Amino acid sequence: MQAIGAFSLNLTKEGINLDINISGKTSGVLLACVLLSNSVIAEEGLLGIQGKNIGPGSIYPDLTLKTVHDDNITRSAFNEIESFGLLVSPHLNYEIKNNKKRFYIDSMLESMTYEGSGQDDYLDTRLQTGYEYTPTRRTFVGIQGEYFKSHDDRGTGQSEGVGNLVTTPDKWHHYMIEGNGRYGTEKSKGRGELDLGYVSKDYDNHRSRTFVRDRDDTYANARFYYRLMPKTSLLIEGRFTDFNYDQDATGIPSLDSDLYRILAGVTWKSTFKTTGTATIGYIQKDFDSGSRDDDGDFTWEVGVEWRPRTYSIFTLNTSRDYLETNGFGDFIKEDSVDAGWTHQWHKVSPRLSSSVDFRYAEDTYPDTGTGREDDYWNVGVAVNYKMRRWLDISGGYTYDERDSNINLLDYDRNFFELSVNVAL
Repeated sequence: MQAIGAFSLNLTKEGINLDINISGKTSGVLLACVLLSNSVIAEEGLLGIQGKNIGPGSIYPDLTLKTVHDDNITRSAFNEIESFGLLVSPHLNYEIKNNKKRFYIDSMLESMTYEGSGQDDYLDTRLQTGYEYTPTRRTFVGIQGEYFKSHDDRGTGQSEGVGNLVTTPDKWHHYMIEGNGRYGTEKSKGRGELDLGYVSKDYDNHRSRTFVRDRDDTYANARFYYRLMPKTSLLIEGRFTDFNYDQDATGIPSLDSDLYRILAGVTWKSTFKTTGTATIGYIQKDFDSGSRDDDGDFTWEVGVEWRPRTYSIFTLNTSRDYLETNGFGDFIKEDSVDAGWTHQWHKVSPRLSSSVDFRYAEDTYPDTGTGREDDYWNVGVAVNYKMRRWLDISGGYTYDERDSNINLLDYDRNFFELSVNVAL
């Protein structure tokens, strides 16, 4: 069996030697980016310099190499596909900024090559750019754009439960533009924020079935904070999203819809070692087609961070949301809980840290005719060792499970990873 690749990292007094052996399936453009990141790091001599000055700004390259083992790549209930894989991801950020203005360009490539399942290989690319302007202490405006070329793994999205029957992942790309505005500061009696955005997503392969997933989203979010106490504010928030699908399947009512959400609650900072936001409200989804039932319900969003020590952080998040359907039903109603713990093990080593993450989600699919309900469980643990300012080595394990009332959609998955990140 042909090896998918290997990497070795050698530290010397002179700097870093990085040797990479990648199979021919990996893009030559990607390999060039890897070598560019390594050459920039070597040029700086790893003397603790934060970025490299180029023209009026600074460039920040980093490179992640990760070896993984996935025992159920297609998230299947039977005939699971198991494989080792190698991920290579160079990342480059260029930034120009002063006290009032900031301009940035951020680019990323991510290549995954599987040893035993080459049809699941992928190459994702992302390019972001943005401009921020803070003319006064109270005023902020910004605009950002993104091009993202990515994929849905087999067994996710439209291929849930039938990932083994799909030849390759579903590939897609999207364009996004968003504008942001803010008036007021955290010390102001009142302050407001506004986000306006547009996202266009189109699938690139398997067009006989993915054409119905192409869509344009237009959204607006507004928030108003009223300071009740020095570190506590009342929060009122409204959100609106218009979903516009490009085409409908023959004989199937349109999924075009509007989603409204109104929330009210409080936000607080550094109170009894906690920081957080807690809101409750109402969510409403209205379909353009009279053949689909509109729906509304109680909703909530809670996020809390607790720091019993400066080196130990606990987080808890819970929410109810309406998600776009992936083929079952009119939409997905999701209730979720996320919890996490990160810790710096100073007594063992100031370079050592760990994290534990837990997620549970209950998804229901209105109007499926099957009464589909899914329970998702996800537990992950990771350990990170910071060998140098510019070098992190980490390892982790994730258990992922879906328990559905449709047996074909059940799966469980064990995912192991070991990674090296080199950053300037």
